Amino acid sequence: MLTRVCLVRKYPAVILFAALALAFSLSSAQAQGIKVGVLDMARIFGEYHKTKEAEKNLSSRKEGARKEVADQEAKLKELLEKIDGLQKSINDPELSVEVKSARKKQADKTIQEARALRAELLEFTRRRELQLLEMFNRQRDILLKEIREEVTAHATESGYDLVLDKSARGKQGILFLLYSKDARDFSSEMIAKLNAAAK
Repeated sequence: MLTRVCLVRKYPAVILFAALALAFSLSSAQAQGIKVGVLDMARIFGEYHKTKEAEKNLSSRKEGARKEVADQEAKLKELLEKIDGLQKSINDPELSVEVKSARKKQADKTIQEARALRAELLEFTRRRELQLLEMFNRQRDILLKEIREEVTAHATESGYDLVLDKSARGKQGILFLLYSKDARDFSSEMIAKLNAAAK
């Protein structure tokens, strides 16, 4: 889930225009001695050790949420079985009117409990999904910022004038960078640098 990176959320038209302008001027830029680098940000993000840690953490939280939902669903199932038993006993012709009336009241009360529990379960599930989504977005933004900072430092140190992301896609899912003859892909170097701290 975290490995799917969308770097072109804001201002897609502006980014598309900039990418097209870069594509047209890339060959003349190379001729003028501009150093161009290429990265696969989706790959870097996916292979970054902190991304893998974040995915494990997110997976663990999802599992915890699933367990909580399953516990609540088990309680709801118990209530529904109780209601079913009460309704069957209400239809028993051998029971007195008083007993049937008491069981009907009990069944109505249990139905209200089941409805309240179901509403609570739906709200809990919705809230937990939102929390996990917000956590995922915060985590992704932090990791992307770290990667961008490392890329900027490496590009500056290596003398790159321009660095393009070959995994970036437009609105229709079309890759921005379709071809780069002389541009150097330094994705593997960035992955090694980012993961050096984990070893």
